Amino acid sequence: MAKRILGIISLTFLLSCDCMVTATGVVLDDQTKKPLDSVLINNLANPGFEEKTKSDGAFSLVEVGRANGKCPEFNLEFSKEGYVTDTIFVESSAPLTVYLKKK
Repeated sequence: MAKRILGIISLTFLLSCDCMVTATGVVLDDQTKKPLDSVLINNLANPGFEEKTKSDGAFSLVEVGRANGKCPEFNLEFSKEGYVTDTIFVESSAPLTVYLKKK
């Protein structure tokens, strides 16, 4: 019963939001084109909202619309030791391919 109530509350919260933004994609080495794991991805528009790529370089970030009715933004910073940090503004839900260059 508690699971059902929690599910209904979660669904109600999601339906009450104005929008939801999803950023998906893969991070690759610029020269080898091989996937990069453990790349730290920070959403600069929402400090503290971060993720790391998986072993296949894949990532998926979801942010629910804010209470003030403004849709969330994804201004993503990709960083990994030994690589140049890159920042990308996500404008659509199309999957991203991010290439990081070695320092």
